Amino acid sequence: MDPDIITVQLVPEKKGLFLKHSEYEITSNKFKCTTLRRYNDFVTLHSLLLTQAPYRMIPRLPPKQLMLDSLLEERRRGLQRWLRIVSRHPVIGNDPLLTTFLTDNTSEHQDHLRELYSRELDEFSKLGEDIELPLEDQGRLAASREMMRTMLNLVTKLKRLADQQAVRLQGQGKDMEEMSSILRLIGSSSGMCDRNSFSEMAVGFKEVAVVSEKSAVHQHNAINERFHLLIDVLTAHSDLCDRVDKGIVSDHQKALSKMLNLNKQRMKGVIRGTAAESVAAIHEKEVAQTGVVGNLGRRSAFSLYCVLQETSLAQEYLRALPSILLSFTYEQNQSNEAMVNIWKTIVEKEADKLN
Repeated sequence: MDPDIITVQLVPEKKGLFLKHSEYEITSNKFKCTTLRRYNDFVTLHSLLLTQAPYRMIPRLPPKQLMLDSLLEERRRGLQRWLRIVSRHPVIGNDPLLTTFLTDNTSEHQDHLRELYSRELDEFSKLGEDIELPLEDQGRLAASREMMRTMLNLVTKLKRLADQQAVRLQGQGKDMEEMSSILRLIGSSSGMCDRNSFSEMAVGFKEVAVVSEKSAVHQHNAINERFHLLIDVLTAHSDLCDRVDKGIVSDHQKALSKMLNLNKQRMKGVIRGTAAESVAAIHEKEVAQTGVVGNLGRRSAFSLYCVLQETSLAQEYLRALPSILLSFTYEQNQSNEAMVNIWKTIVEKEADKLN
């Protein structure tokens, strides 16, 4: 099935004299519908997804910053990336929770989501007891985490360098624009030699400015946005590994330690001739703890199984990296060729005038 194409558009809204908030118009091609959502609706969905699918990659939401116009577009892009990643997930993308978020038109959407899904069992709890799970492999978890974190660091560096290149292009465009304005002023001044020369050069510098600005915008909006999506996915994988390691894996280890301590207490009681009632009480606790360990062990095994699945999914996203770099290279080539032609034309025209 083709992935859902989801777009998020900003719909500014003002209430009162000072309070300002924004709504987002979300369009889903799959469901052929458009809904309005606020940032806090996304927060509610994010929280419910973490509860129901704690062992899946759930990307971070863009931060809730001050409502500055310069930040609104960045947040819109972030929310759109977030929804696209979530909707394309093989498990989460088919969850009724996400479907409700994309289609529900009730006025109190957050309350409606909580009412429908806050009591839902998580993915593991819905798993049948007869389903066999692979044995725990802490080594594979550590290897997956290390591999993806290395890629996260490297892709982040690539994006930073690509961002810097876009900033340089933007700066060059502004510089050429300013030089063009100065040359027009010189050309319009009286008493200067060959006004046409300055005017024609001003046109050429203006063309360079336009090419630089267009290239910077395209690189920021298209190429660097693809880098950002990769970073969102890899960060979600890193967060997942931390969540599993500090959560269920840690809980399982603590439960095992407690069971071993109870076993030691019971054995010491038997050796020392402690009252039978006391030994029996410890044994009952040990039996109960064995059940806890078994359940946590099965949950831990499921979480590690999910991490390996999510690692494979992250690797699928990483396959786009060569294409992203090729797009970056192509854009550099196109803008450089255009600027070379402009500079060449300026040189040829001005050289003819001096001969």
